Amino acid sequence: MGFGQTDKILHFSAGSAVSGLTYELTKKDKNAVLYSIAAGTIAGIAKETYDINRTGFDNKDIAATIAGSITFNLIRYAITKAKTHRKPKRFHSKMYE
Repeated sequence: MGFGQTDKILHFSAGSAVSGLTYELTKKDKNAVLYSIAAGTIAGIAKETYDINRTGFDNKDIAATIAGSITFNLIRYAITKAKTHRKPKRFHSKMYE
């Protein structure tokens, strides 16, 4: 795996981490998901702005960071939904047979 691919994985991971932290800090707010994705997006843009005179501005790095933010929220949603939609176990008793 070349440096370019590793760099995208790092951006994806950073987007996930920033979104996860932001979601945890704002989860009681109805806009927590929006804040979470926005924070990941802002972090990606800030990092590329910082890198503009070093390695150049890379839109693909921003895309990888945003993808990490969105992926975190999709996985969190899927896990949360799965937990809340489980059927309760039914206990059968001979008394009702």
